[in-house]
Amino acid sequence: MQMPMTMQSNLVTTGKEKRVEGNMFEISLEGYKLFILDHPVPVQKKENSSPVGKAVIKEVTWKAESTFLLYELIDLHGVN
Repeated sequence: MQMPMTMQSNLVTTGKEKRVEGNMFEISLEGYKLFILDHPVPVQKKENSSPVGKAVIKEVTWKAESTFLLYELIDLHGVN
């Protein structure tokens, strides 16, 4: 059984993020993706769009061919 995985250097939310509390958010992404933990990464609303801020990924969980992230938004470049 193969488990295809991609390494991500940014976070593309496509509006699917959900606020947990304060600046903490969670999101579910299709497929298995590998992120750097505890290091700022650019946040984009769409693929190939300009970054809207920076986030620090706090937790990554893989399950049922999906990636679940818990992240903290640490910088926002403007209003949504």
